[in-house]
Amino acid sequence: LSIPAILLYISLYAFVKRWKAAFMILSFPTMVGLWTSGFVAPVRCAALKALLRFAVASASMKLLDIHALSLTSSFPSYTAGSPPPPSLMALIILTELRYESFTPNPIRHPPIPNYPFPSSPEKRKFFYSERAQLLVHILIFSILQTLPQYTVIKALGILFTIWILWTSIEQLVRYRNSPPLFGPIWLADSLAGFWTETWHNAFASPCLSLAYTPTLYISRRLRVPRRAARSAAVVAAFSLMAVFHMYALEPLLNDEGRRKIGWFFVVNGIFTVAEVAVWGRKRHWARTVVAWCIELAISTWTIRAVPIADGVLGADWKGLC
Repeated sequence: LSIPAILLYISLYAFVKRWKAAFMILSFPTMVGLWTSGFVAPVRCAALKALLRFAVASASMKLLDIHALSLTSSFPSYTAGSPPPPSLMALIILTELRYESFTPNPIRHPPIPNYPFPSSPEKRKFFYSERAQLLVHILIFSILQTLPQYTVIKALGILFTIWILWTSIEQLVRYRNSPPLFGPIWLADSLAGFWTETWHNAFASPCLSLAYTPTLYISRRLRVPRRAARSAAVVAAFSLMAVFHMYALEPLLNDEGRRKIGWFFVVNGIFTVAEVAVWGRKRHWARTVVAWCIELAISTWTIRAVPIADGVLGADWKGLC
């Protein structure tokens, strides 16, 4: 991936310099290099192959996202200080998954509750910090691993595993001004809130520019009612993530597993649209209960196709290679 990564950096440098023709021309060999890397330098380890696929798909979406934003002159502006030189700006665009240093960006944060420590905002702020919540989630994950590994427990175990792994990596590579990558899972009070405020938003920008916005635009041009058009756009964004995960996880899953991973995202999109149609922006305990029942049901159905016999810690991780 080193060659297409260098090509991607050079193409972003051309983008920063506003060399539009060079940016367009360089994007082609970059995409070719990304998508042929697995054939030029094949690997046998299924886990490594999946990791490389995640890198290829992520880099491709970033490049296409920048093209989509530049076509509409809506690429966010750098707001983290004085504009750096083009060589550094290209590196920032290459490495920032969520445009942390740019405005506007699509990152949303869940509201911080008044508990615990209702009389001490400082303690409450520390408790909900990423590092403190990382410890809280590791504790909850450890408790889950001691329980009988019913399918629903396995599903929760994978959910917390992804949260812990991503957050741990983010703590090592984060920018000084990076917002939290996740919200606390245990605070999720709706499907819409889970996917926009709680779960990681590393791919929020490409979901908007490559799926949501085009679908909304086409639907409106076809005179589809705005509410229906927005619903279709939300499902389109979830469908993009379905394709992304099906491609990246292909080395690790059988055909049934890939299909279920794809349907997991599509069905979540459909239920999220339905939830918003019923509740709107209203927060209510009944909405929270229904949301968790739906999410656990979908996750449990999906996890049946993933070979984790005895929970995350008891899985045959060596067997992945």
